[in-house]
Amino acid sequence: MKLSIQEISITIAAKGLSPTILSPDFLKYSDIVPSDWQYEKEPVFASNGAQIAYTNGTRIMAQPNRVTFAQAFATQEQPQFEINTIAAKFVVKLPNADYQGVGINPRGIVPFLESEHKAHEFLFHKLLAKGSWQELGQAPAQAALQLSYVLDQGTLNLAINEAKLNAKEQASGSAVIFSGNFSYPVIGDAKEKRLHSIKERIELWQTSVTTFQQLINEHFLEVSNETSSDNGIPVAPAPNGHEMVI
Repeated sequence: MKLSIQEISITIAAKGLSPTILSPDFLKYSDIVPSDWQYEKEPVFASNGAQIAYTNGTRIMAQPNRVTFAQAFATQEQPQFEINTIAAKFVVKLPNADYQGVGINPRGIVPFLESEHKAHEFLFHKLLAKGSWQELGQAPAQAALQLSYVLDQGTLNLAINEAKLNAKEQASGSAVIFSGNFSYPVIGDAKEKRLHSIKERIELWQTSVTTFQQLINEHFLEVSNETSSDNGIPVAPAPNGHEMVI
């Protein structure tokens, strides 16, 4: 039983940033996104949001005051991680934006393929104290946990949820979804210092993800954080609006 990373996203918050900035021409001709990338589906654009999805599992989403670069992983034989480079290029191309913070957001799954009840048991028997409060009503109680950790340079917000698996070739299954949000402020008064601060935090994305993996594997699951080579990771339901909090 070990955490499998399903998605990592990088969110950049900037005051006054409009979703209309996220146009295919801007991304392509500014050399932010490689010109040979293909759309998975037709891009969506609106005044209050935009989303572009590519066939390689990368998505770029914009909302007022923020833009998110996300990359999904179907197996633990992970492809080259690219959204850090894309996010850094985006910042370089918009040096005058009023940047406020950076979010590094890993999302992982702990699957229980043998039973659709194991994830529930993990939450209620391992993470929560037993008691008669669990027995009220005609069906088992449901739980979603929200934890917050104060780190040296920012905060980690952690959401823990139970889910049913969309696992192929499995009659039933359940999972616990761990969604992390490392929120880091942009430091400095001068524009150059703020740009350096945001690019440095993007470059250190892997440190945040490693902290996330160690927290879940060693403290929640109580296993060593060894490299996994499992293929065919079950797909959990998409998160419900779990995005960066600044």
